This record gives sequence, C-alpha cells and structure tokens, in this order.
Amino acid sequence: MTKKSLLLIVSILFIVTNFSFMSKPENQAKLILSNMVSAVNANKDCMYTMRSLERIVGMKELRGGDILTKINISPFKVYLKMITDPNKGTEVLYAKGERGDKALVNPGRFLPTIKLNPFSGLLTKQQHHTILSSGFVFTAKVTAEGMKKAEAQKRFDEVFTYAGDVTWNGRSCYKIVIEDPTWTYTTYQAKKGENMYSISQKLMIPEYCMVELDGVKGFEDDLGGKTLKVPTSYAKKTTLYIDKENNFPIYQEMQDDKGVFERYEFYNLKVNPHFKADEFSQDFSEYNF
Repeated sequence: MTKKSLLLIVSILFIVTNFSFMSKPENQAKLILSNMVSAVNANKDCMYTMRSLERIVGMKELRGGDILTKINISPFKVYLKMITDPNKGTEVLYAKGERGDKALVNPGRFLPTIKLNPFSGLLTKQQHHTILSSGFVFTAKVTAEGMKKAEAQKRFDEVFTYAGDVTWNGRSCYKIVIEDPTWTYTTYQAKKGENMYSISQKLMIPEYCMVELDGVKGFEDDLGGKTLKVPTSYAKKTTLYIDKENNFPIYQEMQDDKGVFERYEFYNLKVNPHFKADEFSQDFSEYNF
C-alpha cells in the first residue's frame, strides 16, 4: 500500500468518524410547529376573515360561512361580523368581564341589540365552538400538547410529518400532516359545573363531539354526573398550512373516523394590527350596535 493510499484511507475514516458524532438535524416538522406555537403565543391581537365549514348533525354537507373577526388576546375581547348568509350582517361583541360577562349581539334585520351569555343557544346553534374559542390560541395549545405526548411516546416522526410546501390563497405555506395512531374513543365522567366548553378546554377535544356522541343539547348544559363518550385527542388526522411569513396556521382541516368534521380557512390575516382605542367598544364608528 502506498503512502498516498494510506493517507486517503485515514482521511475517509476521519470524515466518517466525525460525521457519525455530529448531532442529527432536528426534525423539520418539529421546527415548523414549534415556530407556529411561539408565534401564536407571542401574538397580542389579530384580525382576519374566517371561512368556517363544520359537520352538523342531520346535514349531509359541511355547513358554515364567512366571519370577519377581530381579537384582543389579553384581556380577551372579540368582535365578529357574519358576512355571508344565513346570518349575514349579525354582529357580536364580547369583552371578558364586561356587561356581566355577556356578549352584545346586533341581529340585524331591524331587530334590537341584545345581551347573551356566550354559551347561549342563540349564539351556538349549529356551531362547533363558542365565541370564547375564537382565534389561534387553542390550536397552538392542542398542537403543543400533542407534540409533548408524541415525544414522550417516542413516536414524533410517526405522528408529525412535514409534507412539503404549498401555495394557498397566494400565500407560501408549510404543509404539516398530523396523524394520531392512538386516536380512539374513551369515557369521561363529567364533574358538577362542567359544560361542553370547559370539558373541551380540559381534555383538548372538539366541543361539538359531545353533541354528536352524547346527544348534549347545548353549551350551557351542566353535564355533571354524566358519563360521556369522547375522543382521546382532538382529531385522528389534521392537515395544517402554516404561513411561512407569520407562522400562523391559516388552513386547518380535522378528521375523525367518519371523515372531515371541521375545516377553517383564514383570509387577510393581520397579526398585531394596532387596533384603535375604542375598537372593542359598542360605540366604535364602524359598528351598528
């Protein structure tokens, strides 16, 4: 063996040895989702139009509409305006702790403005969520807990997949697919004072699943003492399009064992738009309360 050949072998061994000790690159899906969670948690307020499509008991097709939404995260304040039928023109204004913790509702059609509990049947009829779930905070929370669970089970790569880049509504996005191999149904014994919203927040599951699975009539119902059939996680499969510019999940589609049960599309998203001082007041000039 020549000296030149020996040096070449030594060099190759050095490169291979050093490469083997290099830390593996972090999973790209983990980086993308961690950035999403951080971006949402750092957000102070936002504005967007959301297209909501939801599976409703007794209806063959997903049902929904377009809603102009403004949110101040802390203290929580939200303004909604329905911009498509059947409730086109309806406005809702809610500020935590104000007006006896009730929402101000302008039904339109020359009807008087009224105050309603956020869980009222008039506000939640054929809806998957209450106005308290508006925004991206709950999505980020569910995602973060799902990541934590998958890592603890050493199944992160099995659950979370970066499926490439997509252009959606003119926005360059990361596509993330989340598939929970452990998703199934279990039971939950509701405690006194718990309703669909509080149980959803506690277990991080869809509120509306309790309507479909357990025949719960309304978000206001005290479910204490009832044994509920619930899913073990929010969705069996979730598809997210995460905007590369702001790291927000502007397209969200959730599936269970029956198929798609929710799809939310976010248009014209503005993060931290610097609302005017009276923008969450009923006296704001653009509202009709």
